[in-house]
Formats: sequence, C-alpha cells, structure tokens
Amino acid sequence: MKKILLAILAIAFMSSLCFAQQASAPVSKPSPTAPKPVETKSFVGKIDSITLADAAKGTHSAVAVVDEKGQKMNFTVRVSTIISAKDGKKLTFSGLKKDNKIIVEYVTTKKGANRAQSIKLVE
Repeated sequence: MKKILLAILAIAFMSSLCFAQQASAPVSKPSPTAPKPVETKSFVGKIDSITLADAAKGTHSAVAVVDEKGQKMNFTVRVSTIISAKDGKKLTFSGLKKDNKIIVEYVTTKKGANRAQSIKLVE
C-alpha cells in the first residue's frame, strides 16, 4: 500500500513539473509619445453672424467672422472662452454684436472645428 501511494505521489510530482510554466521575459511596452502641443492661432475680422447655443438641438454658441480679404471662418464659443472689450473689461457672449471688429485666438480640434479660446473687441 505504501509503495502504491509513493508511486502515485511520484507520478503527481512529475506531472506537476510538466505543467509548470517558466517566467516569461517582461514585454517591453512602447514608450508613450508626448501629445503634440496645441497650436493657438489668431484671426482678425468683423462679426458676420452670431449663433446662440441650443440644448434641444445639441449645438454650441458660435460666431462667424469675415476678414478684410473676405475669408469667412466659424468659431465655436464655449463657456470657458474669454471675451473682453478693447479696454480689457470682461464681456459676455451677448455683448458681441454684428459688425464688431474682433481678434479671435483659437485652436483647431481633431475633428477640424475651430474653438475660440479668447475673443477681444478691437473697435
């Protein structure tokens, strides 16, 4: 009986060695690349149109600006957008009027939309 038990334990021990796994070499992860810095651009022109946000339609506030050459650009205006008068005082979005001359500091999103970072009245 002892011999049979010893034989079974020996077989179990040998089979456990077959199923044992070796420690694998650590897989080197590719180093994360630093995100590209966001380039802030500016655009000077007169306000052509103003669109207020509509939560029901899922739209953001926006302003369309036309420069002296006739180039028209649309900018999304968020709550975080800083709007100021030429004297530096803060304004609200409702303080902007059609034909106001402004300078828009903006970034272009990954989806290609122009998001206004700041808007400053020039005249």
